[in-house]
Amino acid sequence: MKKKYLLSTFMKMTVVIVFISITIISSAFAGNGPASLPYTDVIKANVSKVITGKVTDETGLALPGVTVTLKGTTTAVGSDVNGAFRIEVPNDQAVLVFSFVGYVSREVTVSDKSVINVSLRSDSKSLSEVVVVGYGTQKRASVTGAVSSVSGKTISALPVGGVDQALQGRVAGLTVTNNGSPGTAPIVQIRGVSSVGYGSDPLYIIDGFPGSIGALDPRDIQSVDVLKDASAAAIYGSRGTNGVIIITTRKGASGKVQLNFDSYAGFQEVVKRYDLLNTNQYVQYERALDGAANIGVPPRLQPANFNLPIYAGSSQTFAQTNTDWQSAYFQKGVLQQHNVSLTGGNDNSHFFTSAGYFNQDGITVGTSFSRKSYRMNSDHNVNKFITIGETFNVSVTRQRFGIPPGNRTPITNVVRMQPYIPIYNPNNPGGFFGPQNSFDGADPVNPIEQALINENRNFGFGIRGNAYLTVKFTPWLKFNSTYGIDYGTNRQEQYTPIYNDGGTSSSPLASITENTGTSTTTLYTQQLTFDKTFAKHHVSAVAVYEVQTNRSDSQNSFGNQNNNVIRTLNNATNITTNYTYGTNVLHSLVGRVGYDFEGKYLISGSIRRDGLSVWAPGHKYENFPAASVGWKVDQEDFMKNSKTISELKLRAGYGVTGINGTVLGNYPYVSNVSAGGTTYPFGNLATGANSGNGSYYSALSNYFLHWEITKSTNIGLDLGLLQNTFTLSAEVYKRRTNNLILTVPVPPSDGVGAPVANVGSMQNTGIEFTAGYHKSSGDFKFDITGVFGLDKNKVTSLTGTANGSITAGGDADFGGGGPITNTVVGQSIQYFYGYVVEGIFQNAADVSGHATQTNAAPGDIKFKDINNDGKIDANDRVNLGSYLPKFTYSLNYSANYKNFDLALFFQGVYGNKIFNAEKIILEGMPRLFNSGVNVLKAWTPNNTNTTIPRAISGDPNGNVRPSSRWVENGSYLRLKNLQLGYNFPTAWLKSATDGHVSKVRFYLSSTNLFTITKYTGLDPEVGSKNGTLTNGIDYGQYPSPRAFQAGLQATF
Repeated sequence: MKKKYLLSTFMKMTVVIVFISITIISSAFAGNGPASLPYTDVIKANVSKVITGKVTDETGLALPGVTVTLKGTTTAVGSDVNGAFRIEVPNDQAVLVFSFVGYVSREVTVSDKSVINVSLRSDSKSLSEVVVVGYGTQKRASVTGAVSSVSGKTISALPVGGVDQALQGRVAGLTVTNNGSPGTAPIVQIRGVSSVGYGSDPLYIIDGFPGSIGALDPRDIQSVDVLKDASAAAIYGSRGTNGVIIITTRKGASGKVQLNFDSYAGFQEVVKRYDLLNTNQYVQYERALDGAANIGVPPRLQPANFNLPIYAGSSQTFAQTNTDWQSAYFQKGVLQQHNVSLTGGNDNSHFFTSAGYFNQDGITVGTSFSRKSYRMNSDHNVNKFITIGETFNVSVTRQRFGIPPGNRTPITNVVRMQPYIPIYNPNNPGGFFGPQNSFDGADPVNPIEQALINENRNFGFGIRGNAYLTVKFTPWLKFNSTYGIDYGTNRQEQYTPIYNDGGTSSSPLASITENTGTSTTTLYTQQLTFDKTFAKHHVSAVAVYEVQTNRSDSQNSFGNQNNNVIRTLNNATNITTNYTYGTNVLHSLVGRVGYDFEGKYLISGSIRRDGLSVWAPGHKYENFPAASVGWKVDQEDFMKNSKTISELKLRAGYGVTGINGTVLGNYPYVSNVSAGGTTYPFGNLATGANSGNGSYYSALSNYFLHWEITKSTNIGLDLGLLQNTFTLSAEVYKRRTNNLILTVPVPPSDGVGAPVANVGSMQNTGIEFTAGYHKSSGDFKFDITGVFGLDKNKVTSLTGTANGSITAGGDADFGGGGPITNTVVGQSIQYFYGYVVEGIFQNAADVSGHATQTNAAPGDIKFKDINNDGKIDANDRVNLGSYLPKFTYSLNYSANYKNFDLALFFQGVYGNKIFNAEKIILEGMPRLFNSGVNVLKAWTPNNTNTTIPRAISGDPNGNVRPSSRWVENGSYLRLKNLQLGYNFPTAWLKSATDGHVSKVRFYLSSTNLFTITKYTGLDPEVGSKNGTLTNGIDYGQYPSPRAFQAGLQATF
């Protein structure tokens, strides 16, 4: 309470001080005498002329929003929608600096001119002028850390719902992996895996505010900057280990109000399907499988029943039915996005506002996602010293998703469903048909029924905004005060009606589940920035005090209704409800100092001290320092006259970062008390007066629990040749993460669960390259950029011992329940784990001559005796490969010829493995289900030239156990995007519309047009089903769709 009171008091005092400062400064501006504001009067006294002009690009098109600055001062204006500007200068010696994101800056001396028209050349390095580095910006030439930038135009080029998906393949060292149906976030990692148990999601900063990006419209983005190494990310301290992605949304510009319209619509579809058994093939397969185990024909398949109608009143029999479950489950989904924005302003105020709508129907029935959003950004110069502004965003999201029944994914049930079973039975409550295990000999779940009869939806609502005040005490010293809030709520509704499909699925009562979660985060930032040049020395410094608070509330309720009319919990039966809330606070002090001499020798250092409430007393605070240096070789005298080398910079950095402690919960160091969780019998009796409720700790506490800490080293090189026609950026890095938080085994005799502790470590080493060739003059312009990233992971310690092991992924349906992955010291995290297949036993002599393999017979899989002990057991399991690729790569080609533009974007990975668990469903044959057609190639004495073992129900040899049989090459090359556009001639547009329309572009686009891979599953881009240690296991994952769309962009 005392800390909360002090914090509240401090915030109030700060507001009062800022208000008083504004009042004093505003009064000074209001004064008319020379003593009121001598600095301002001097400026006014020296104004001698007005400069006007127009800023265009290389093709002559007007550039709105270009910043025109009077060099050496804070005086600046922006070009309007027509590229026109007007600025006052003191004399003919004044120098104007023209700068715009994505273009090379120009300096022009005024001399005796009163009209200055300037043409800016496209910068071959996108967003090369200014980089957002956290709590400020830097010129890219001065950056000494590993920072990559992506323009808003690039982000919006792909028809995807999220910013994270749009980043795939755009940044070296950043990997994005599809992980589910529409509305499901992908897996995003920067420079590999950083934690064993708590994910590797980067920290997202949106306009200075940390938070999620699911509600963000990609059309609202100006730029994305990725801080990859610790020397850059350490400014965010305890949350920077996984890298930082800083998103800057669009701002207004001086000039007439400009209306932009951006829209596309299209459809998406599944790319590949399995080759499954039809009804006749299924009947043949059933006899091979069950007959080998002396199991009789299931009653349904016996002629008397097989030739019956599929339901009363139907003329179609089971024998005549041949349901294509894939065609029923997969669908063409509509994809559309519409965005309207307004931007404008004058010399004192600027605004940007937009409204967006995105809708994506899934390629499977019962899945969809939509988002509506509105944004308003503005800034206002109260006077020459004070600026105020705000960013505001509100969004509404809707998602319909499927819940896998048990541990079987919907696609698994699509594969397993018998082809002779119809989808529907109008005579059953609910209208669907389900198989009966006792009658059909198998119990898959009707996937169409599960997708449509169960209504599972997420309803999201979010508001994020901040307001800021900037006081410029001098041109080189300013103070910024920001207060922001991020409120989000999600209501998850799960409804199942009363139904009965006559088989595997039924519900005698309607069930209603309502889960509501809300989160409120506030951010209070006070920042002082110093930036000044002393002759050949440039010094910059930032000091920050920041407080971030979070409160999360969760309420979960469940109940039943005896009808399908009432869908609320009012008067429901079997009602259960639970409510919890939690809070946490992060206090931070941040400092950063930068120095450069003559723009050649660069030094930067930062330190952040974070205090996080979730840790135990005495362990709440930690320091996170970083330092980096750079050498601009191209600025040396011996290089300045080089006609070949236009840029050459060497960089090196070191820093310390942490993992966000809130992912562990609000009190991870203590074990909760299970109050009344057990009955303690007095006098060996647990009834009547002798009964008593007992409370207990379910696990040991650990008051020494602390952040996972990563120490990183990075060496980089930036090279530009022939006026940056050719560019290259290269990085070499090493990251070592200590204090990994893991569960520590305890003896069963302790009587409590295992605690978590900082007892592991791992390291990542890698290299990255980004190379490009850029032709930016003439009628035909093009840009080709290649990205390459290599990361090698190694676990260096686990649970404090050299033989520690963490297994995961076991599933009874996918390999009999044995673990699929293993994590041990000396290997990469989460490698695939199992037996090595040597072939198939061809005869009894082959079986007897091999190491002892229980229940093996001719036709069974022959597993390798790794340790040569004469028997096949768990000790023969080995590393079968890693889901981590040896390297990732992409190639982006864009070209313009007069009014036409073309974009090609290739993306791929190489050297990774995939555990094709769905292949077990297709070819495993442990018991009767529908399967892939390859089971008809199973080994028999007359068919020995095959890789498919014998078909026998029960799988006595364990042919389905995790082994190299299921591990496949996951490398792929994908044409991620192909786009062809046409820009209507500007002069014709202005003439035809009387100047009301300045731009119209029409384009056709396709996503995931083709994929080259050896992987036999539906899609080689495989995420994680249920945690960080199941990456790359294909349990029947939702595949990446292929999409086609047409779009229109217009500016009014």
